[in-house]
Amino acid sequence: MNTPSDGTVVYSAVLRPHHSIDESTTLAVAVAVATVMFVVGIAFIVAGAWPVTPFLGLESLLLLGAFHLNRRAGFAYEAINLTARALTVRRVDFWGNESDFSFPPYWLQVNIDEPPNRKSPLELRSHGTSLIIGSFLLPEERLQLAYALRRELHRLNQSGR
Repeated sequence: MNTPSDGTVVYSAVLRPHHSIDESTTLAVAVAVATVMFVVGIAFIVAGAWPVTPFLGLESLLLLGAFHLNRRAGFAYEAINLTARALTVRRVDFWGNESDFSFPPYWLQVNIDEPPNRKSPLELRSHGTSLIIGSFLLPEERLQLAYALRRELHRLNQSGR
């Protein structure tokens, strides 16, 4: 069995949160909600309850803000790369802030509850340092990632002997 060189990536994964709605759907929902709020606002004005109408506009703006935050959250990701020298995790949050973590692969533990529940973390641990990854994934997805990481770490450790 040949040993991969230090820089060769033997496993790579990019984890992204689930994105529930795309831009065109967001726009369609926003237009539909604004139209309904406009019609309801006209009805309130005709009924003499005009002070209600600014709150209808505020509700529409809050809904658009929530859609915007949901869309931004979809830009976050975690990139995992395993080489003979290190397992690295690059985490980018939805604001664009980056942070990098590195673990030596020979002593790395990949921990998760089996079977996982909704709150079971996927933890990387080595030399007293730990990192929770994939917190936005479904439990089954975290478990599959844990299996894949364990399998690749085992292969790497066996080829390094």
